[in-house]
Amino acid sequence: MTTPLGTAEAMLTAVIERRLDGVLETFSPADDAYVFVEGPRWTTHGGDRIKAGWEAYFKAPIRIDGFRWVEGPFVWESDTLAQVVGVIDYDIMGDGKAGRLRMRMTWLVRRENGRWRIVHEHGSQPLKDPYGAGDWWPEGATPIS
Repeated sequence: MTTPLGTAEAMLTAVIERRLDGVLETFSPADDAYVFVEGPRWTTHGGDRIKAGWEAYFKAPIRIDGFRWVEGPFVWESDTLAQVVGVIDYDIMGDGKAGRLRMRMTWLVRRENGRWRIVHEHGSQPLKDPYGAGDWWPEGATPIS
């Protein structure tokens, strides 16, 4: 049996290796699985739709070629649920152009039939000015990270 962190990293490795079956093995097929995608859509709800989303991803002119933890990974685990979080740098290719994408990542994994499966994935980046009032962090204060 793999660990929660092993499940998240197995998913990323399968994405890099372009193995759809490997990606889908890490996600729960359950109806309550819920993903916040990094693309232009807000969410994907349900194992069948998550599967369709990954099928579309592998047909698109995008790819991840590598990843590195910049902060973390941090793992909290109970008997049935675990959370894997941190900041990751992805080496990406988008429409023929190489780049780097830094994301805050969260995976919620649930033990299903003795295996850890992803039931929630969330990748995001900080918003520049979410409230339209500038940075609320006090000037001169030591940043959190």
